[in-house]
Amino acid sequence: MKRHLSFILLLLLSASAVAQERIFDRSDSIFIEKILSKHSIRKYSTTGELALAVASEFIGREYVAGTLENGRKEPLYISCTKLDCTTFVELATAITVTIASGEKGFNAVSKNLEKIRYRNGVRDGYASRLHYTTWWIDDNIKKGIIEEATNLSQHKQQPLNLHFMSRNSDKYPALKDNAPMRAKIEELEKPFRGITISYIPKALLNLDRNKLKIENGDIIALVTTTDGLDISHVGFAFWKNGNLHLLHASSAKKMVIKDAQTLHSYQKNKKKQTGIRVLRIK
Repeated sequence: MKRHLSFILLLLLSASAVAQERIFDRSDSIFIEKILSKHSIRKYSTTGELALAVASEFIGREYVAGTLENGRKEPLYISCTKLDCTTFVELATAITVTIASGEKGFNAVSKNLEKIRYRNGVRDGYASRLHYTTWWIDDNIKKGIIEEATNLSQHKQQPLNLHFMSRNSDKYPALKDNAPMRAKIEELEKPFRGITISYIPKALLNLDRNKLKIENGDIIALVTTTDGLDISHVGFAFWKNGNLHLLHASSAKKMVIKDAQTLHSYQKNKKKQTGIRVLRIK
């Protein structure tokens, strides 16, 4: 009898450990399954058009800052109702990749999200997450998920010096009072110091589509001069009446929106934003 009870307890503990691998509500999986059943790559001329359609499904969903910064272990967190700009872009990209590759089901989206969110596609604690957008871009280019599309001939270059997380550890629950984890993050920052990134200056964002060569559904990363940072915001490009706009999880509107103002107007008066990088889902 004792052996039988021990076996049941072991099964329950194993099930609990597996459950902690992913955190989501049943409503999240149902919502994602509906998107998967609604959209097919055959309906769209490009993967970008598919990405824009998928991202548009989230319009009106709540914006919540720092949704992954909870100070706990690093489960795969999936939410369709509480999104910041990064988790919104990651989840919409994961769903797009799933549809485009012909995979099916919530588990496939989970697998692709984990691959997109973590260094080399492997979730191995807090430091394995691609916290900086430049990390995210470089890693997902290597994995063949996205490609750089910042190809306007008038692009400029900006020096990069990543150190924001290691020098502002009190802003991150997982780093606060955790010297070993801060040291890990700092080691990962070092290769991204003293290099440059190319970007399209914000003054040129009122050019037409043919000159900018930005497509619907491209991922837009807003370059910042904030000390120690690289990118301050991300979203998806869409064109309306010949003007470039941003579909994004807006901190100002507290929800996912198709922004009514042009991207040129959005960035114009933001002194610390210099322009954009453009990424395309492959």
